[in-house]
Amino acid sequence: MPFISFNKATDPTAPDDLRINTTAVLYVEASRPDLLGQTTIHMLGQGSTVNAVTETIGTVVSEIGSLVAAKRHYLAPPPDDGASTVYIAPWNVSHIRPNLPLAQDFWYIKFVDGSELRIVDPLPEGL
Repeated sequence: MPFISFNKATDPTAPDDLRINTTAVLYVEASRPDLLGQTTIHMLGQGSTVNAVTETIGTVVSEIGSLVAAKRHYLAPPPDDGASTVYIAPWNVSHIRPNLPLAQDFWYIKFVDGSELRIVDPLPEGL
């Protein structure tokens, strides 16, 4: 299994290493400004628990590799900076379905652990 290591974002700051199995990643996104760390990693089976790391989104995405970029869809108004980009691990996607019979302005991504993510239409290449 391919394990990679990041610096976990903690409060108070402490040298804490997070080793992840790249095949267990669901998706990655930049952390919101009100959260610790620069990047948030969502993993299989963690539910709403996330892994915040100090590395930039670019570093994390390149270390994991083969992720597909998409714009997140929000049912509520999007954040001030607009739709955020999420980087999805296609190997952990169970199925994808459009928001039908309503207007198809977003898609539901269902992961193998049952968790879900909404992304803006159109589907990116690779999904």
